[in-house]
Amino acid sequence: MTTPTVTATATIASNGTVRIIDGDGEHELKGKGLEQARQLLIQHFADQANLNGIPAITVDSSDPELGKSRLLIKKDSTVELLPVEETTEPEPAAEEEPKTTAAGSPKSGEHSARQTTPAPTPETLEVENQPTMRRAARPTAADFAASRPQAAVGPAQEGWQGAINALSGGSLRIAPGEKELQRRSWRSSIQRGLAGHKTVVFINLKGGAGKTTKTYLFAAILGRVRGGNILAWDNNENKGTLGDRAMRSNHDHTAIDLLANIDRFATPSNAHELVNYVHAQGENKFHVLASQNTAADKEVVDGAAFTQLHGALKQFYHLMAVDTGNASTAGTWQAAVEIADELVIVAMNKEDSVKTLASTVDTLVQMGYGDKLANGVLLITQPPVPSKNKTARVQANNERLDRTKSHFAHYVRDVVVLPNDEALDDGGDIIYENLTPATQEAYLHAAAAIVDGL
Repeated sequence: MTTPTVTATATIASNGTVRIIDGDGEHELKGKGLEQARQLLIQHFADQANLNGIPAITVDSSDPELGKSRLLIKKDSTVELLPVEETTEPEPAAEEEPKTTAAGSPKSGEHSARQTTPAPTPETLEVENQPTMRRAARPTAADFAASRPQAAVGPAQEGWQGAINALSGGSLRIAPGEKELQRRSWRSSIQRGLAGHKTVVFINLKGGAGKTTKTYLFAAILGRVRGGNILAWDNNENKGTLGDRAMRSNHDHTAIDLLANIDRFATPSNAHELVNYVHAQGENKFHVLASQNTAADKEVVDGAAFTQLHGALKQFYHLMAVDTGNASTAGTWQAAVEIADELVIVAMNKEDSVKTLASTVDTLVQMGYGDKLANGVLLITQPPVPSKNKTARVQANNERLDRTKSHFAHYVRDVVVLPNDEALDDGGDIIYENLTPATQEAYLHAAAAIVDGL
């Protein structure tokens, strides 16, 4: 079979940028990460093939993870991996100069000796080494799985493309746009497999930074997109508000009640009894474990109790989101940070909230959690903008946001900005359906960024 002529090149950068050179010149596509960049590359050339009325386009691709590949991208978005013929010039063999006598001629017998011991030919080497070479070249099952072409991108389900596809009754299969591809990429990140139980802890030593809201909505996204056994746990050393803002159950039990009966859950056989201590969250498909429901001047659930509860609950929940209190000296706070698989630091885009978060980060680093923090994420929520002096306030918020991103980029892996949403402003029940589409999308992005660190 004749290898198709290469008509384009594509270089994928580690930040998700795709640089394409083809018959139309040079241009760029911007993806959020490598996975979306690859999807954008495939979709671009599939669209080009359809536009030009040709079955496929051959592309030389360079990828920071997959290396160099030659791809045959077909108009239906399927991809075939083509062999890359590498031509290398053999290095000339170094010729040994014959030893000479004083008269300048070779020593007697040397010339004939070299002639009678011919160098092995490539054919001879191939025969001699054939069994060894065959064994070395044998592909593994992993190689076979890796050679599978990337699955074709399904037709659009959102936006104008999705609307037209739906109206056509399936006769049209218009490809998704960039925004839908991005959302698919985030959903794919959230749904990926995780090795064992994982605990994510949300932190800022200042009250009102949005820890509870972000803990709840992270768990809600996990429940809606990922499924499985998800727990949001209010680990406040005093009285937290996660239970107050969640859907109610037919009981008012908290972590204190569960602790009093924790021996019942030493084994998974009594899992059905957990319903008496946690609160199911309907369509969000996760459970809430509330903190104590009365204020107190001392810890009721201390660090040792938190560790005991966590050890029992991780048998029943694959992923926990833990809302923390406002005291780094509290045993519950310290135990949660120690157990965390990932730390998520949070703030409002307000001067006092960000200052306290900077101090929180300094505390974490001093406690030896700098490396754990480096795998974490910052979630920062934009404040509401009053109508008075609106332009000046927006400018001040943007300048502070830039300062915040610049500062915390030295400590965390990613930063996600969340919009202000009136549905969350009054501190009442958190109802996912009341959030704006922009807020729902931002929390989808945030959840993907967090899961990427697990």
